[in-house]
Amino acid sequence: MIYDDLSECPQGVNFAFYTQTPCESGPSYPKAIKQVRVFAFDENEVLVEEYAATGLALSADYLLETSFYKIGKFTFAAWGGEDLSTYDFSQFIQGTTTRKQMFLSMKKQADQVSTHPLPLYYGASLEPLVITDRTDLGSIFDLVSFNMQEFTNRIRFTIHGLSKEDTYNVVITDDNGNYDFNADYAPDTRFDYTNPIRRDGDMLKADFTVMKLAEGRDTRFTLTDTTTGKVIYSADLVDDIIMYRGDSGEPPYRLECDHDFNIIIVFEPNPESQTTYMLTSIIVNDWNVVKRPVILG
Repeated sequence: MIYDDLSECPQGVNFAFYTQTPCESGPSYPKAIKQVRVFAFDENEVLVEEYAATGLALSADYLLETSFYKIGKFTFAAWGGEDLSTYDFSQFIQGTTTRKQMFLSMKKQADQVSTHPLPLYYGASLEPLVITDRTDLGSIFDLVSFNMQEFTNRIRFTIHGLSKEDTYNVVITDDNGNYDFNADYAPDTRFDYTNPIRRDGDMLKADFTVMKLAEGRDTRFTLTDTTTGKVIYSADLVDDIIMYRGDSGEPPYRLECDHDFNIIIVFEPNPESQTTYMLTSIIVNDWNVVKRPVILG
């Protein structure tokens, strides 16, 4: 279309989405990002606009085209995932609410999460976008790209060596359900991720999806014999299991890069006690994290 008056030419900002972890040399386009919500903030960090899109199929060519055109300096934040309705966004008012007042929360019942959280990603503009008056310059669309970092982690536990006569339960406890719009942890009460444990021959298996993991937060893994009520093993899932460096040194994976963990825990009966076990090994993604007998209380 040709415009006689350049001031009538369309203006806007297009948004692109990709994922590239510190361990990757190039971008990828997660199929799990089927929806996005993009938030624009002015130089005072006041929310000025929001754009949402569903039914996405990300690619190198995909652009979310918008008519965002305001004079000033702006930053942007984006949340993406398979179904963002499974998360709660704090109430906000355009032109009033600031970035510091906005939060995203995982939906949970009381202090428990018994279903797997759906994939969640976050990205932010790397630099502020400065938009000047360009009504006499024709049609211009700025481009803002989001490197969408995953906030969800899938963990499969395979447990060997426990008595077949008893039943067991695995719980992961954390306070990682709330986030601000800079992707930092927001205040939260501790809650339990729960999921039924199942027997597969001589093994026990349990699958979990948990939110963002980090060292030094006491993400508590607890394995309980529900027949006796006795806790068999309790440890910090991140510091003592996934990222433990005491036996084998630095693991070959990183929390910023890897979000799928297969954890094998092997127990043996304690020869000195009929009511306790020895932890003989922990293997995470084929990495021998713990490779020595540890007598449990």
